[in-house]
This record gives sequence, structure tokens and C-alpha cells, in this order.
Amino acid sequence: MSVRDEMKHALTAVLLVAVMACGTTVPGTPLNQYQLEFRIFDQFGPPAFCDPDFYPIAREGGEQASAQSNYAQIRDNGELYSAIVEHEHLPAPPAELDDAQKLTLYRAFKKLRALDIHPGGSGNSFFEYTTADTFTKVQGDVSPDGTISVTSRTQGSRPNCPICLSAATLISTPAGDVVVTAIRPGTLVWTQGDDGSRIAAPVIAVGSTPVPAGHLMVHLTLADGRQLWASPGHRTVDGRPLGSLRVSDVLDGSRVSGWELVPYAGDRTYDLLPAGPTGRYWADGIPLASTLN
Repeated sequence: MSVRDEMKHALTAVLLVAVMACGTTVPGTPLNQYQLEFRIFDQFGPPAFCDPDFYPIAREGGEQASAQSNYAQIRDNGELYSAIVEHEHLPAPPAELDDAQKLTLYRAFKKLRALDIHPGGSGNSFFEYTTADTFTKVQGDVSPDGTISVTSRTQGSRPNCPICLSAATLISTPAGDVVVTAIRPGTLVWTQGDDGSRIAAPVIAVGSTPVPAGHLMVHLTLADGRQLWASPGHRTVDGRPLGSLRVSDVLDGSRVSGWELVPYAGDRTYDLLPAGPTGRYWADGIPLASTLN
């Protein structure tokens, strides 16, 4: 081997060591599922999704508590943990993460869980998701080495997260209608039994959550005069989202005579969970399922 060849081999070895030390993927190296998802997020932005720590209700300290409880599970998945640690520049194993770093890890985990990529043609994987910043729906393919090709970009929409009732909603109780903001654990309300009968039961959970700017509510009007303002994702007792109802549909023995999306002026929405077999209650005279059930 000539001196020039030896120098070329030595330089190649140095460059390879430098690349590995910097945590950079060598071009052409197959990436795992989580690395591919990060590659997609880096190009188009993180996904829009209904964050389980904030919907249907946000609890103070709840996200940090979830980060603590999910830490061991995430760490046990070697590929997942390594991909997040590399992307978020967290200390590599065997280092133990502090609470702030565990929260960073958990937030990245939630984003990864919000995107599914599926095997496609020619060894590539297909992806489809809506970005959180502009609500752009992106479809495309990503190759095993992370090369991305876009097949379409269209205007998507904000995810239909189930964030409950307006602040003015009246809840049916044995003592009369009570505004939802006054309901507390222990308050007796009317709920449904397994046979649909009306029975009194105490509330076992209440919740509220801040709503995003521009949140839209369904204004529902029934032919018998009942009206309700609630989020599109809230469900009727037979499982239909309020956002899926249309004029002339039947709800609780009456036909829908009006359905429209209207801006919500409040800053929070509300829900409750009665004790009993069904978790159902009456809101503005209309039976609904609880999102806390």
C-alpha cells in the first residue's frame, strides 16, 4: 500500500470516528421507526394531537406525574429511548435523567406516539399527519435512510379534542338545574341506570380545561326546544360525537332542528362524572356521556 493510500485510509477512519462521536447518522444507514419519525418532524413540524395530559381535562402537575410514571416503560424500549435521547440531546445511558429531563423525554414520546408510519412500496414507509403549527396535512414516503418525498400537502384542521361543556350549561339534579361550574364532587345529580331510568347519584369527579384560542362549540337545537352548547367531540349516550350530528337526526326522542359551529367566548370548558353504572347525566336537558368515564 502506498503512502497516499495509507493517508486516505487514515483520514477515512478519522472521519468515521468523528461522525460517530457527533451522533450523526452515516448516509445510507437504515434508521429505526422513531428516528424516521423525528426526521419527518424536523422537516415539517411536530404533529397536532389531543394531548392526554390536557384533554379531556388538565390537572395541575399532571404532565410531570405522567413523565415520572412512564419513564421506566420508555427506558425499557432501547430503540425508542436512544432515539429520543439523541434527538433531544439528553444524557445517554447509564446516566439517570432528572425531573426536567424526564419531562422532555415524555413530551417527545407523546409526539412519536401521535404518528404512525406504515410499510409502503420499494422498502419505503408511508406517513400521514397534520402539523401542530399550521394544521397542514402532509402525506409522503420516507426511505429507510430517512430520505423524504412528499406526495401531497393540503389544509388540514385542528384535532377534534373532547373538551366538554360550556360554562353556562345547566346540569339536572334532584334539587333542580345547577350550572356546571357549581358542581362539586359529592353533588347529587340525575344519572342513568343500566335500563335508562333516571336515578340520583353523587358526582365522583369534576374537571375543566383551558380551551385554545378560536375554539368552536356545537350549538345544538332540538325540535322540542332544548338547546346545548358543547365541544364537537363530546358524545351522546349512544356514542355519537356532537360534531357528527346533522339536522333531522334523532336525539333523545326529538329531531335535531338546528346545528351550527359557533365561537366560544369562555376560557374553559367543563365535565363531570356521576357514580353509577353508566356515567351519564343530563346537560341542558339532553342526556350525555361523560368524557371522564
